[in-house]
Amino acid sequence: PPPPPPPPRGAARARRALPEVPRITADRPLPEVDAALLAVGDDALVACARAVAPRLAPASRDALHVSGLHPASALAPLATRGRALGSLHPLTSFPSATGALVPLDGVLAAVDGEAGALRAARTLARALGMRARRVGPESRARYHAAAALAANLTHALVVAAREELVRCGFSPSDAAAALRPLLAASTAAALAARGWEALTGPLARGDAATVGAHLRALAPDAAAAYAAVARLAADRLRAAGIVSEHDVTKLLSALTGLDFSASVQPMAGLGSR
Repeated sequence: PPPPPPPPRGAARARRALPEVPRITADRPLPEVDAALLAVGDDALVACARAVAPRLAPASRDALHVSGLHPASALAPLATRGRALGSLHPLTSFPSATGALVPLDGVLAAVDGEAGALRAARTLARALGMRARRVGPESRARYHAAAALAANLTHALVVAAREELVRCGFSPSDAAAALRPLLAASTAAALAARGWEALTGPLARGDAATVGAHLRALAPDAAAAYAAVARLAADRLRAAGIVSEHDVTKLLSALTGLDFSASVQPMAGLGSR
């Protein structure tokens, strides 16, 4: 017979973190619990709910998921015997399934669902030290996209910036050390501001010549990302009355007409730490 499949990623960490909690394999029924929490990727949620439905004990009153994108109704296969459906999404980053446990104290928990499940989600959030806030199904895609802008896409831009410093001769660790205080100050200013008034640099000054120099110096894919974000900033700065119409026109002119189609070969060792 073929060998059994390897344990799920992170299973060893789960055993270390929760040594008294039993692990239930797929061929065994689930124990009777007050609430079930499905913690899987967004694209696997509905299929997981279908797979769990016949194994969930009738006494389990509530079912929750941790997706920031999907509404509680994604758990529809579990809505039997009066079971209430809900969601609890921790607004934080979980960078590795095998790394250190992520602290949740003070983290926002976006909760929603039917009455019983919503109460269960709020109770669990408080027990974990999180701050619960209701985010309804009509807002979840925008909420999740905002989280991706702030975390995933910012992460991508920071890594791209580090790569550009490596191309200037920095080691990856020196590049990270150089960017750290800049990122901390910029993020703190953005979070403290009411809008765009705390933005610094050539866009906030309407300095089209410097923006053009940046675009010519960057790798083509990084230049394309720079231009996309810069167009957003230029439009918002104009709408807020921070940069004049004349200067925004010059900025937008500098941001158009460049060829971003070329690719740049990765440098050796660029991904090392």
